[in-house]
Amino acid sequence: MTDTASRERHIFITSRRSPRLRASLLAAVAVLALPLASCGTGSPMASGAHRPNGYRLDSPYGNFLAARHARETNDTSAAADYYMRALREDPSSALLNQGAFVALIADGRVAEAATLVPALRQLNPGEYLPRMVHASAMMLARDYDGVLRLVAEGPNNGIHAAFNPLLATFAHAGKGEADQAVASLQKLERHPLLGGVHAHLRPLLLDLLNQAEPTEAAYRDVIEGRERAGTRLVDGYARFLERNGRPAEARRLLDQQLVLNPDNPVLLHGLRRLDMKRTMPVEPLIGNAVEGLSEALFASASAFGRSDGGELAELHLQLALFLRPDLDDARMLLGDIYETRERWEQAMAMYARVSPASAYAESAQLRQAWCINELGRGEDAIRLLRRMANAAPESSRAILTLADLHRQMERWPEAAREYSEGLQRIKQIEPRHWAIFFGRGVTYERSKQWDKAEADMLKALELQPDNPLVLNYLGYSWVDMNRNIDQATKMIERAVTLRPNDGAIVDSLGWALYRQGRFEEAVVQLERAVELKGGDPVITDHLGDAYWRVGRQEEARFQWRRALGLKPEQELALQVQRKVDQGLDPVAAK
Repeated sequence: MTDTASRERHIFITSRRSPRLRASLLAAVAVLALPLASCGTGSPMASGAHRPNGYRLDSPYGNFLAARHARETNDTSAAADYYMRALREDPSSALLNQGAFVALIADGRVAEAATLVPALRQLNPGEYLPRMVHASAMMLARDYDGVLRLVAEGPNNGIHAAFNPLLATFAHAGKGEADQAVASLQKLERHPLLGGVHAHLRPLLLDLLNQAEPTEAAYRDVIEGRERAGTRLVDGYARFLERNGRPAEARRLLDQQLVLNPDNPVLLHGLRRLDMKRTMPVEPLIGNAVEGLSEALFASASAFGRSDGGELAELHLQLALFLRPDLDDARMLLGDIYETRERWEQAMAMYARVSPASAYAESAQLRQAWCINELGRGEDAIRLLRRMANAAPESSRAILTLADLHRQMERWPEAAREYSEGLQRIKQIEPRHWAIFFGRGVTYERSKQWDKAEADMLKALELQPDNPLVLNYLGYSWVDMNRNIDQATKMIERAVTLRPNDGAIVDSLGWALYRQGRFEEAVVQLERAVELKGGDPVITDHLGDAYWRVGRQEEARFQWRRALGLKPEQELALQVQRKVDQGLDPVAAK
């Protein structure tokens, strides 16, 4: 995820009309379904499951339960430790071997997990993850023939049909067998999931094999003419051009891609690299077969992420780092996965391991700050962001993240100040900067500075005329103040067209109709808004008001009571309680 996308994800956290934008990047899908009973004798389940008086924590069964609990609470380190303690007492248990194996990989302790592979392979030679760890360990030891033997042994169905060609590709590449490597990768060209991985790896493989002309053709094929090419491929192509004495073309490529993907840290890092006086040629993106397999695992994890790969994506990323510990792209993706699942400690630890020399160094610090805040240490996060902002006065990224954080804390003056300073650091305002004006506009609106808020919202709308969030927020604000009702209604209707299933925006349309006295129409929209976003006290209150106006008074009181149960802000709660007690008519119009 780019930093711009990350900021836009966080910027709406305190927006009254905009739900938090934290769509799950990866769904949680179990990779190894642990059985309810062990295949081994003396298993922890058998040794303690029937004891009525509980179990000893230092027993295999106690450690097993502690491990399961740690895994469920995403404490992978503790889970791995407990599983290994239990396994030392009961080494023949299939359940414990499997549990320890997965927990160790999830905790990044792949070398330890590899020691369990012989037992797991003996239990089930065709099980995917043990086989993949075995292959990775052999690749790291440069045992390319061993990898090819593993591929030849099979199995060749299911997930193995996708990953056997990848293993063979880089084993052949390690042996210098270029034709066989290219042919193996070609098997994935039309694969429904890994076809994109094939396209990503092909130029990198050809570059590794020193096939200059096919390499350039392959890079052009996957980059030119596309709206936005993969950042790593663009970086790889720029490195290729630079190594071949064509730095001006490399610079032009990076500049073109920055137009499409502004502020991308990898592209900016590439430009800084071109500005340096280097005594050594720039390295290719992958320099050997082991790094090639690491890249394949990273690319497959990205593909799994787009198709709800869940835990398998995490484990592939840990394998990628096992093969190539300097792959900070994998650390950033892992951190993002952890953030998406609100595993803040793990995300923070992953970002902390990003190299200070990496293109992602600043991005990782920004994400660390957000994780620190999510852990309830807002002041620590603010101090970190302030240090970053002071250390890089030419950059707006830290100061704008600081503004977002202040706004989340409802520190409106501080947020407005930081947004303003961030805008001063931007040399040229572009359409992509709409979110900054929107964020500052929300801050001004919440601090009762409506003239300033309106100006910022109009500026955001000027930069992105069809942005549903801005259309809705400005339109709703006008409706709520009984201003520009016709124009506001049209804006909200446009927002609903753009986001028909957004409950907050549908509510805005219902409220605009209510303000115009079109109560029956308002009921239709507000009922739909409650269906889409039933946990919102404001929307529920609005539906109660509309019911009252059309004579459905008992239903109105029911909705107002529901709104009170949804813990509204104090001012709204007082208004709603009066309506429950007295009805709507004696209450002053909003």
